[in-house]
Amino acid sequence: MGREEFIINKLITLFVLEKLEIPINEDVFLQICCIDNSWIPYLICQQAIHDLLKNGFISRTRAPVTNKNFLTLTADGRACIAHFYNDIPILVRENIAVYVKKERINYKKRQEFEADYYKNTDGTFTVVLKILDVVKPIMELKFIVANRAIATAIYNSWQEKAHEVYMALSDVLLDPV
Repeated sequence: MGREEFIINKLITLFVLEKLEIPINEDVFLQICCIDNSWIPYLICQQAIHDLLKNGFISRTRAPVTNKNFLTLTADGRACIAHFYNDIPILVRENIAVYVKKERINYKKRQEFEADYYKNTDGTFTVVLKILDVVKPIMELKFIVANRAIATAIYNSWQEKAHEVYMALSDVLLDPV
């Protein structure tokens, strides 16, 4: 890979962050750029992130709740992408813009709505459901259920129903008596 191609990959990294418009979990970002799409090879993307962090074009924040790294575009990163926007091939820009517009909410849900379950000593299962902000938990629910099938069903439905559950609880708990 030549130097020019590596620079284009850095610009693509900045462009994706700009289009996402939200702090993004570093692992999720790598999945977007390298696994779900083939915009940047995985190791090249990691190196681009490292270089962009070192040069102040993106920043990394560790969320205390999840202990995960979140990437955001800095003011210098925005200026850089504005200046070199036309150096990114138009088909790549269009592909990224369409994909991010379509999938942004799903990636946001994936990093904000967490679920897990584990088996208890008595044979029941505990399901842990969370709604997270980047810096703090917003809500955490724990359920004890009879079997793995119920735990799995709750776990699998959390991504789609978290917002609805949160709104229902808020309405019930915050409704004046």
